[in-house]
Amino acid sequence: METKSARPLFNRRDVWLFAAILIPAIVVYAALNVWPARGAVYGRISSDGAAVMTVNLSQDSEFALPQNPRVRFAVRDGAAAFAGSDCPDQICVRSGYLSRPGQMAACLPNRVSLIIAGTDGADSADTVAS
Repeated sequence: METKSARPLFNRRDVWLFAAILIPAIVVYAALNVWPARGAVYGRISSDGAAVMTVNLSQDSEFALPQNPRVRFAVRDGAAAFAGSDCPDQICVRSGYLSRPGQMAACLPNRVSLIIAGTDGADSADTVAS
């Protein structure tokens, strides 16, 4: 009686195909999420559509806007966030810490926004409407 040999689950071509797909995917993920952004990163705070403050994200601090002391910000570990606001829904506070160029958060009832920008022109936001 002749026995059939069992076919392996993966052959050599399958392994190479899997590696050819997986390795570029890991590199793209790391480039977008793991490796730090190039250049200095800072926060730009606007109130009523006008830029009112630029924040250095390399120095930890907490502060309120002179124009609107009910809106508070926190800078910690290279990231900035809305630390508090008197708005009813608190979406701005729940947006958390922002650290990558192009990220933004806004407190619409108070007409205040926080945009993270980089000095190398790597801002990924095309426009901001107020």
